Amino acid sequence: MMPPIADRLEIRLDLPGLPEMEPLLRDFASRAIDFADIDGDRKTDLLEAMISAVSLVERELDATEHEVVTLRITAIIDSAAIEFSVLESGTPLGDDDLDSARHAIPTQIRPARVFDRLWWVQRGPEGSELHLRAHRPHANISTLESAAHRLDHEAAETDHAKSAPSATTNDYRIRDYRLGDGLEVARRIYESYGHSYPNPDLYYPDRIDALNSEGRIHSIICESSNGDFVGHYALERPDLGPIGEAGQAVIDHAHRGHGLMKPMRTAVEAAGTELGLLGIWSQPTARHPFSQRMNLGFGSTACGLCLGTTPAETTLRGGVGASSSKEDAASRHSCFLYWHPLQPEPPITAFVPAALAGLIGRIYAARGRESTIETTGTAAPRREGVLHARFDAARRVGRIEVDSIGPASIEAIRSGLTVMETAADAAVIFVDLPIDDPGCAELAERLLDEGCRLAGIGPRFRRTAEGAEDVLRLQRVLSPVDEAGIVVEGDLGHELASVILGRD
Repeated sequence: MMPPIADRLEIRLDLPGLPEMEPLLRDFASRAIDFADIDGDRKTDLLEAMISAVSLVERELDATEHEVVTLRITAIIDSAAIEFSVLESGTPLGDDDLDSARHAIPTQIRPARVFDRLWWVQRGPEGSELHLRAHRPHANISTLESAAHRLDHEAAETDHAKSAPSATTNDYRIRDYRLGDGLEVARRIYESYGHSYPNPDLYYPDRIDALNSEGRIHSIICESSNGDFVGHYALERPDLGPIGEAGQAVIDHAHRGHGLMKPMRTAVEAAGTELGLLGIWSQPTARHPFSQRMNLGFGSTACGLCLGTTPAETTLRGGVGASSSKEDAASRHSCFLYWHPLQPEPPITAFVPAALAGLIGRIYAARGRESTIETTGTAAPRREGVLHARFDAARRVGRIEVDSIGPASIEAIRSGLTVMETAADAAVIFVDLPIDDPGCAELAERLLDEGCRLAGIGPRFRRTAEGAEDVLRLQRVLSPVDEAGIVVEGDLGHELASVILGRD
């Protein structure tokens, strides 16, 4: 299993401390500087200064040692800088040892003039380590970004190619969850995501048992003909409400290529129908097309594009045995929002800003829900606005849910946004407005003017006395998002991306 492509690169070279090794050292340092996206005169100066620093160390060791000493050269590239370290395993060295030899180096390439910082670290029996650090011109590491996008594309295309049934697909069995299955579910999650899956409940077998017993998730299990535990797909209802989310889908790597997601998803929908749910929503990743295509194939409709929902280190290719990059230093990933009704939906009057009316109308048409789109209307003057706020600390995602709109709603929402941004360090905050409330159009317009973006329609996300109703979802994005890596499927997906991301 391959570790995730991170925003930090560390490469190392061990070699004898001999002048004859300079061509190898030069090639190593030159390539490291290239990876740091540094070129032109600055690359030349850094390279020559790096070579001169190692030469100084070799010269001092040659004068004090009776045998050749091994040097360990390390290059670390991150969002801020490129840093070289030279670890020598001989006589401890420091600034005083190198002062006498510095005059032999041309002034313009002396390490202290070219690098932003130089310092020694004494590592006891390991030796002395000289560090040379230079700031990078920008945070991105283009080689790693290009590789990440290529691997995502390859993985998605491979999955897509294997999504059709095989000759042995019918040998697999789809069944409901049984108490005691939690350990195998946790194992499949770990094998697919490492420790990066953003829902920690799925790593605890007893919690998985409890959630299934309470009905907060309804797990569907796939087994091989030999009884091996192959896959998991769940209908999630944490609030036991009238809609469910289809998710937590994993397949054992050894059993991919048999199109098993489709019968598992069919079983999830059947479970939702048996429970009398209004519908099922899902959040396919925007990183590759496979899961979007799968939802389109199930007859689901794209209703939104939610930015920054997923921490940067979450990866379908694992992270097992590898350390993740710091979330704050990398771009977060996004999800589309799809809806699949299980019962006929009643007509709705939606109040939205004029600029969004066309898109909202087309989403309702694609859902097959009769709608009347209004772009005017005001909140009831004496109505008390009601809202709730929730924060998911694991994902750094906040939600402000407005049940009814009143004159004070704008100030209450502003306060909630400020608290989540400053006190909770939210990465993204979603604001759900009752789309059938006459005050929705005006309130949404004001929030858009104050820096929020459209996210789309939250299908039946708001609980009501009659069941549930749609919300107009806005989003305030507060952390870097990998917008360039968003891949889009379907006409509605492209229109959502065009409006939300400003794409042509």
